[in-house]
Amino acid sequence: MPIIRPYSLFASILLFSLSTSVSADINQSLMINDDIEADIVTIGNPARTGVIWLACHQGNATVEFNTARKLTDSGYQFYFPDMLSAHFLAPTPSNIDQVPSAEVIQVIQHIIAQSKAERIYLIGAARAAVPVLKALADPALKNSDKLKAALLITPRINKKTPEPGSEPEYIDEAGSSIHTLRVLEGERTPNRWGLPHLKNVLARSGSPVQTDIIPGVRGFFYLRADKTPQELSMTDQLDQLIHFNLQKLGDI
Repeated sequence: MPIIRPYSLFASILLFSLSTSVSADINQSLMINDDIEADIVTIGNPARTGVIWLACHQGNATVEFNTARKLTDSGYQFYFPDMLSAHFLAPTPSNIDQVPSAEVIQVIQHIIAQSKAERIYLIGAARAAVPVLKALADPALKNSDKLKAALLITPRINKKTPEPGSEPEYIDEAGSSIHTLRVLEGERTPNRWGLPHLKNVLARSGSPVQTDIIPGVRGFFYLRADKTPQELSMTDQLDQLIHFNLQKLGDI
C-alpha cells in the first residue's frame, strides 16, 4: 500500500478545496445605514467584464442566477444586490422600484469600487429597469469611467398606466442618462410598437440607444409562470441572449 505523506494529503485537500470553491457563489453584505443591510451575491471569478444585475427575484435557483452561472466561462463576473430582502419586500416584479434610488446608487458605487473588472454593465428587466435608469441619472454614476452601459430587457418604466391611444408617460429619470442603452422588447407584446417613442425619450440627454425585438415572446417572458413553449425555449437560451446583447453594447 502506498504511503501518503501528511503534507501531500494536505496539498491534495487544499487543491480539491480550491477547485471546488473557485466557481462557488460569494456572499457579502453592505451596511447602507443603521437600518439597511444589502446582501450582494457574486457569481464567477474576476473578469474583464462585470455585470450588475438588478433582479426582480432573488435566490440561488432563479433564472437570473442560473443564467449568470452559464456565462461565467465567457468572461463575465456577475453581481446580484438583494435590495428586496433589505426592505422585507416580496420578490415580485412590482416591488423592485420601491427601493430608494439612493441605496441602489450606493450599492452600485460599492461594487464598482471593489470590482477588478475593466468595464461594468447594468442589467434590469421588467420593473427593475426603473432603479437602473434612476441610478444612471445620478451625477456620481454619470462620471464613472468603469460603468459603460445598460441592457434593459422588456422594460416597464411607465409612471402610470397609459390611457388607450395616448403616448406612455415614463418615469422622470427616463432620458437623463448619458450611458449607452440597449432595449429589448418581446415580439408578442403591444409595447413593441412603442419602442420608437421610448428610444427617443431615452436618448434625450445624449445616450446612444439601440432597440431590438425578442422573437416569439411576451414582455418579461422569463419571469412568467405561464410560459409558452417559445418562451420556455427562449428562457433556456437566456444566457445566449444576454451574451449577444452585451457584445452589441460593447460594439457601440
